[in-house]
Amino acid sequence: MTRWSLKRRSLVAAILVLTIFLPLAALVLEQAFSNSLSQSMEEQLRLQNLGLISEFEVIGGEIQMPEQLFNNSLNIPGSGTYAMISMHKLPLWESNSTLSWTEIPELERPVVGKEQFISTELPQGHFFQFSYTAEFEDSGFMFPVTFHILQDRQLFDQEVGAFRTTLWRWLGLIFVLLIALLVFSLYAALRPISELVSQISETEAGNRDRLSGAFPPELERLKSSLNHLLDSELQQRQRYHNSLGDLAHNLKTPLALLKGNEQVMASAGEPVEQIDNIISRQLKRAVAGAGSGWQQKVALAPLLRQLSQAMNKVYADKHLNIELRLDSEGELAADKTDLMELCGNLLDNACKAAKEQVIIGLHQHGKALHLTIEDDGPGIAADKREQILNRGTRLDSYASGQGFGMTIVMDLITAYHARLDIEDAPSGGNLFRVRFSTVTK
Repeated sequence: MTRWSLKRRSLVAAILVLTIFLPLAALVLEQAFSNSLSQSMEEQLRLQNLGLISEFEVIGGEIQMPEQLFNNSLNIPGSGTYAMISMHKLPLWESNSTLSWTEIPELERPVVGKEQFISTELPQGHFFQFSYTAEFEDSGFMFPVTFHILQDRQLFDQEVGAFRTTLWRWLGLIFVLLIALLVFSLYAALRPISELVSQISETEAGNRDRLSGAFPPELERLKSSLNHLLDSELQQRQRYHNSLGDLAHNLKTPLALLKGNEQVMASAGEPVEQIDNIISRQLKRAVAGAGSGWQQKVALAPLLRQLSQAMNKVYADKHLNIELRLDSEGELAADKTDLMELCGNLLDNACKAAKEQVIIGLHQHGKALHLTIEDDGPGIAADKREQILNRGTRLDSYASGQGFGMTIVMDLITAYHARLDIEDAPSGGNLFRVRFSTVTK
């Protein structure tokens, strides 16, 4: 999850909240509707019970009830509404709606003056029961009478089920609409961040110099800071190159004077040459270490063609066949001078070692670019290849073609996070393979 984008995290969090909230809301609403319907049913049965009590009379110890009750549903058999009167658990009277019943159930009775509303399960089905017990006087005696009203729950359950179905259908639609709204909102809210990241990637790949466009206030300051950083890095790199150029000029002039002095060269010619070589080498190493990830892209193929033409002229006496096998333009975010230095040194070493042929290859492998330089020379001994790849090792004592330029190559390889491997070439010499892993397609 640590690799998830902000958009994906926000969307998953929102879906999780909705997945928990909407079912809970549905349960609460369903329970509220059921309670409201139940209260309405209780009030309805209470009124029917009061109507039953108003029609009840005791005359001469006998119960008197009209043949047709005011509540017509009590007069119709199997109507779903039923009435019963009992005393001391003994049934006294039942409404005509119970005529289809084979037996009259014994119902719970509240105490005198109390009412009871419950949901009960009887052999005839599931009912709401409202009961009230009152006292009546006859012949100087007080006796309790309980009035029962039963209402079939089927209609109630159907209404609750219909409400549940409608509720979940609408909540499902609301869920889909909310997800769509969240996706749109997240896209709109995070679009400036995506645009900023895209521009940073383009800048790092060398496709643009600065970040541009209008951003929200929170990101505008970041954009300005990054542009300031890019400007500072460019100015610092330029000052660094200028300082190195000045240093090279200041050092080369006195050395040129020393080389022009025959007496000095006669007595100290070799140390002067060594100083000149050391200065050149260290200046090149300093430049190689100045690589940055914010340069414009450079096409490597034209540079290799240019170098091959130059090597044909330099080694014209060897009559070398320098073959180019380039299946990619090889765009790299790098300094052109650095690439000239790296490729030039490798190609120069190959031409020095080669007998007849040098093959230059450039191939794209996914996001990596492979540069290969192959020669048919005597090759480098396997036990010395590791020393060549060891950055900072002096190579002056190695076989022909492996001078101190390889030190510059390794510095550039390190600066641009590339990799150099030395392999056996099919022609008998060596194949130098450079893998650049920061290639942008």
